[in-house]
Amino acid sequence: MNDATLHTVVRRSEPELTSVTADVCVVGAGMSGTTAAIMLARRGRKVMLVDACPWIGGQAIGVPIGTIGGLFSCGDDPYLLTPIFARELLEGLREADAYYLQRSRRARTINVVYDDVVLMRLFERMARQAGVQFLLGGVASAAEVEGRRLRSVRVDTRFGPCEVRADAFVDASGDAALTWVAGLACRTATFPIYGTQMCILEGVEYGDASRAREIGYEAERLFREKGPQYGLTRHEGVIFPLPSRGMAVLNVTHVATPLDPLQFWEEAGVGREEAERAVALLQTEYPEVFGRSHVRSMGHPGIRQTRSIVGAYMLTVDDVTEGRQFPDAIARVAWPIELHDTAAGFRWERFPDGHLHYIPLRSLIHAEADNLIAAGRCIDADPFALSSIRVMGPCIAMAVAAAETVDLFLDGVPSLHEVDAALVQERIRPNLEGTTYWPPRDEVPGGDPNEHR
Repeated sequence: MNDATLHTVVRRSEPELTSVTADVCVVGAGMSGTTAAIMLARRGRKVMLVDACPWIGGQAIGVPIGTIGGLFSCGDDPYLLTPIFARELLEGLREADAYYLQRSRRARTINVVYDDVVLMRLFERMARQAGVQFLLGGVASAAEVEGRRLRSVRVDTRFGPCEVRADAFVDASGDAALTWVAGLACRTATFPIYGTQMCILEGVEYGDASRAREIGYEAERLFREKGPQYGLTRHEGVIFPLPSRGMAVLNVTHVATPLDPLQFWEEAGVGREEAERAVALLQTEYPEVFGRSHVRSMGHPGIRQTRSIVGAYMLTVDDVTEGRQFPDAIARVAWPIELHDTAAGFRWERFPDGHLHYIPLRSLIHAEADNLIAAGRCIDADPFALSSIRVMGPCIAMAVAAAETVDLFLDGVPSLHEVDAALVQERIRPNLEGTTYWPPRDEVPGGDPNEHR
């Protein structure tokens, strides 16, 4: 055996451009993008799902956010607002005993705390079974635009550049990244909006699962009262328990998330240090529960709001607070206004029990393009309105609607702007009407009406 049989010498020349075609290119594989990709693939469309991260699930997995908010109505008798697709995820988490239904005092609704590894595998299985093709670990760096149509997007990967040509595009990047590289109009807030460095603990000693709620309340009290002693900037920290796994999700920091490649990671370092201080606080001040706990994950800093598209309609805070009903409504929402615009706290405006507000299809479709639709936290809305609709429940609903809109468009409609919203609404009717209860109502935790903060 000689050297020639063991290796070969290569030298880089002009990188070879790999070109692929699809019916739809979805940029962003978070909750919105993964949902849209799966729904479109189930409709028989060839779908390419692109993400800068080497996994699907986005912030739900890589941060990890650890809790799904905005899935349920508010009040004493919460029901599922987005049964299409969301119910599949919930059933999968329930089957794996990898979720916990937490009654939120603040929002008067139910949050779903989940095991991020289980959720990641659910996403992967569902996407592969649907036939979604993945292009992960690649950043959208340029786009070819012809008139009012996107023709292709260039994705730079560690293996070389790739060009994805498609008939329709979904921007589910969270930061309107596809819209931005295509040179189309975007919006940004005129004031800072903070993200969070999440922290997942394991080895939490709940004892009995029934104590999870009480333990969460006590931990949050400690953050309020002793946080300054430990160097915590944010005054109102939140903890999400997952007793079946001995885990807890800490949402107790505020991190600036500028659209700057250097400054972003400078801020991230500050967030990680504060997250470690929060863990030390719990271990020291609440040792019987957290004394043996340790950090399981401290992922990518969580981003709430950065850049969004300029759509055919901008959803406003008045639309949200007044519960305005639109003729092209594609999602219903009950989550409060939750704007994280200061380092120490956030603006919180809870709505009356039973309140619903809606998202119009026009806010998802870019005003300057015929084949580009957004889903998730980069749709067109003012900062206050967006702070209410950017959580995971509404993101699933927007993605379901975006997928159905694109599917109808691909049947020969000249522009996404010309898709009949009534046809979309027919397909997503359970997400707009009715009261789907999940799980059985005797399993839904009750709330104490006297405990509102």
